[in-house]
Amino acid sequence: MRYSRPQATAQAFGAPFDPTGQDAAKADSLTQGTLELAPHRAWRIPDEPTWRENPFREPNWVAQYHMLRWLDPLRRQAQRGQEEHLDTWLRLAESWISANPPGRGRANYSWADMVEAARALTFCFALPLIEDVRPESLDTILRSIHEHGEWLADETHIRRGNHALQQHQGLLVIGAVLERDDWVDLAVGRARAMLLHSYDEQGVNEEGTPQYHQINYMWWRNLGRRIEIVTGGVPEEFARIDLAPEAMAHATRPDGRYELIGDTEEFNPRGLGHSAIDYVSSGGEKGEPPDSRVAIYDAGYIFGRSGWGSAQEAFPDTSFYSLRFGPQNRIHGHADGMALTLYAGGTSLLVDSGKYAYDATDPFRAHLLSREAHNSLSVDGVEYDNGAYVKLQAASLESAYEHFRFRDSGYAGVELSRDVLISPAWGLAVILDSFTADREVSVSQWWHFNPQMGHRREGQSIFARDEHSSIRLSWAGDTDSRSVIKGRRAPIQGWFSPRWRVLEPTRTVQSTLLGKSGHLATAISFRDAVTPLTIARDASGAQVYVVRRGDDETFTARFDGDGLLIAGQ
Repeated sequence: MRYSRPQATAQAFGAPFDPTGQDAAKADSLTQGTLELAPHRAWRIPDEPTWRENPFREPNWVAQYHMLRWLDPLRRQAQRGQEEHLDTWLRLAESWISANPPGRGRANYSWADMVEAARALTFCFALPLIEDVRPESLDTILRSIHEHGEWLADETHIRRGNHALQQHQGLLVIGAVLERDDWVDLAVGRARAMLLHSYDEQGVNEEGTPQYHQINYMWWRNLGRRIEIVTGGVPEEFARIDLAPEAMAHATRPDGRYELIGDTEEFNPRGLGHSAIDYVSSGGEKGEPPDSRVAIYDAGYIFGRSGWGSAQEAFPDTSFYSLRFGPQNRIHGHADGMALTLYAGGTSLLVDSGKYAYDATDPFRAHLLSREAHNSLSVDGVEYDNGAYVKLQAASLESAYEHFRFRDSGYAGVELSRDVLISPAWGLAVILDSFTADREVSVSQWWHFNPQMGHRREGQSIFARDEHSSIRLSWAGDTDSRSVIKGRRAPIQGWFSPRWRVLEPTRTVQSTLLGKSGHLATAISFRDAVTPLTIARDASGAQVYVVRRGDDETFTARFDGDGLLIAGQ
């Protein structure tokens, strides 16, 4: 069976396949029988793997195990003259091939979407080395690559999101290496069509999370480069991804990390070769920031801040907020419609839930995906429809504040709405939450604090602080239906996940409204939060509230019409 050695060589790049300073140690470890797949512990490879192994009972580990891209340090070290590492590569690869015929593998992930594509790249990139050093094994690997190509050419095996992206990439490389122009054309056509769906005209990716926004940006750039190597050009549709870095910069907090929206971990954008990313990742020392202080993205994101840094306020000292709307069934998104996150004074004050894991059977994963894990509203005892679309009904940007109005019909028979008036310059947000229902319901409002914060109650307000900053929440009315929950396991509430499989207990405030309709007005102070804060309905109108911060500051919030926040009464 023929193959293109130049294509197998030219296509051997990308994060799992580029040389690193750990190649020698990883190759030696594998040849000695030890495998470590981050973020999991090291594991002893059996002398004769069954390919049913799952030592940590972790789907992510099994998927990585069957991708086989962890073999690539062996290839790279063998290319440097350590041919014994190629023998380890071939022993494991041929064992996998023998045990896992197409569609009849030893594990659910053997031929899972994306897994098969990553493995195909691993096999393709080793062909020149095998031809030179162990030519007797070449046909075995080539036959398996051909089987992978037939599998990926079958439309019924193609999924969605970044998994489909990896499948298109796998078929492209296989087509290039096996000199199958039909597979190349099929892969390029699929990629072009998918890109127009995956990225909108604002350059925002479909997956519902800033971290995957960056990951997809890097993967799509790699795919464009691979297409150019094969065809001599990049399709014009790929111009959409050039807008992505500015959106990623808007999603970055003043501490240089992405806000933890959706399946995002604590993660720093950097090294993307874009001036806005350079700016947010360097604390404002390099590059140039975006032009706008507030960005509204049709995909369902609002990002705002006090500024991008100035002589009076350095970028790391600025404040930042995010709000969510739009589809609630994004691939890596959460049920986070209307949710607010807040950063000020060098720390996160109101946090999103975090990723934790991808195990759908894990109750903590299920909770962190849910509406109750976000700074929003939920209806107690009613399942949320993740196919719902949270509408942004109004948005106005003024010099001193912004106003946003959301409506959510995701709970059957209940309409939720949220008006947000927020002023980063004044360090103040005023929020009016409302609901109407066709029956008596219990609606909960949730606020999740930074896990490092302590709290105390002061009348109708709750004050929370850590060593860097503080926040105060105050509610209109004299209701006492308010509780603070931390690290509760049954039912689960009061948890935050900054990294993979890490859970931190965090204080969560729950306020409850009962009835067929209701309103709850909340004032949030994130500047001078030690100062007492009150909010009360003004006698002049049902949707007018007066906020007082200490003795010297008074604000009026109007929620009728377009929304208005003014200093004074």
